[in-house]
Amino acid sequence: MRDFLNDIPLLVEVARHKSFTKAADTLEMGASTLSRRIKELEQRMGVLLFYRDTRNVALTDTGAFLLDRCAYVLDEAQKAYEAVVRNMQKPAGLVRISTFQDLHSVPFKQALMAFAAAWPEIQLDVSIVEHPVDMRTDPYDVAFLIGSSVAPHLVARKLLTVEPYLYASPRLLERYAVPEKPEDLYQMPCIVLERFGRRWPMHNGDRHVTLEMRPRYTFSSAEMCREFALAGHGVALIRDVQVREDEAAGRLVRLLPAWAGGFAHTVSLVTGSGQLPKRVRLFVDHMLSVRATL
Repeated sequence: MRDFLNDIPLLVEVARHKSFTKAADTLEMGASTLSRRIKELEQRMGVLLFYRDTRNVALTDTGAFLLDRCAYVLDEAQKAYEAVVRNMQKPAGLVRISTFQDLHSVPFKQALMAFAAAWPEIQLDVSIVEHPVDMRTDPYDVAFLIGSSVAPHLVARKLLTVEPYLYASPRLLERYAVPEKPEDLYQMPCIVLERFGRRWPMHNGDRHVTLEMRPRYTFSSAEMCREFALAGHGVALIRDVQVREDEAAGRLVRLLPAWAGGFAHTVSLVTGSGQLPKRVRLFVDHMLSVRATL
């Protein structure tokens, strides 16, 4: 059991980096030694934990099962240690954050800058991703995720609700009639955000309509949808906070203002459970305190 406890950090780092070489650098040990230790662990347990070839390292199902439990134990031990040390010191260190483009709005940037001004000794490493992250293996302290359902041993705190609306450029409206009802959108070129898909459920109070769109443009990036809408290439469903300045300047016009897109999603701030390092707890508390502005 003692050998197994010593091998937990090795298992976690190889899984996180998907590379023995990179994991060995993090652990400050030789790659050959690390590979040997993992092989010995597999032999003692009588299972294969990683698939290996000349270019890739990937967890087996058994390895993923073991990681799901061991990563939590190691993470909690690390957090307990850091909490004791950091709480006795001035808050400092790195907070690693994952977010998505939809949330990366002016209010969100202002919230980050306000935190930086309040806690100048705390470093922020912010990654903008277009895909869900797995906090068991991805190296983040905080993740902003769509939906409140998260893996065991993680904590999701509701931050806000995202609901998109229809926007188009005045240039587009020079060529197409302003729609008076949702079905009029079939006569206009449309821009689709990939994760919303081609089915656009719209609602106006108790009235509900689902449109089966045939998009002219499809993007995985919300920012690309906004830019194509600004260029007059089509109608897009966009979160209002993303285009607040464009709408105020007249660059975009909200269409069918009584109707909203039926894609209401909860955005959650997700962290590990238990005691958080002080720098992470300060960031979480700050974001929750300003969520009404996001």
